[in-house]
Amino acid sequence: MVTLIFSIISSVLTFFLTKNYLSFLLILLGVYFLIRKNERAESLAGLNMLLISAMALFGKFKFYDDTQIFLIIRGIFLMFIGTFLVILYDLMKKWYSLIPMLLLTGMGIGAIGYLRWGMKGYFLGLILIPVIIREYHLQKKATDELNNINNK
Repeated sequence: MVTLIFSIISSVLTFFLTKNYLSFLLILLGVYFLIRKNERAESLAGLNMLLISAMALFGKFKFYDDTQIFLIIRGIFLMFIGTFLVILYDLMKKWYSLIPMLLLTGMGIGAIGYLRWGMKGYFLGLILIPVIIREYHLQKKATDELNNINNK
């Protein structure tokens, strides 16, 4: 339910910034997670939508020139696609299925970070690497525990 609310908020805010009706497709992702109950994938999608909402809100109310708005819209678009790729993780349930989603989200964060810190801002997207490592270790730990239970 929370993801549905986040999807509605982020789609409306993204529409006000971009004037693109495709932003309302995020509501479909919220409905998808309302039907399927995967807390881990839902939380990742919700965090992405929260980030999209914040960027759209700040992009609308701060005064940027056209090239800066273009970078914000490009960053939001990359995060938008990355948010939909969380469905891949929901269906496969493997740690490596998170890589496309986090790669696009990191690229979106980097494009927005470019506004503040220049070329160094692109490295801000690398902050998502620990998320992949954490997911790998969680799944490895779960399979090791399952193997130990089966061997006993």
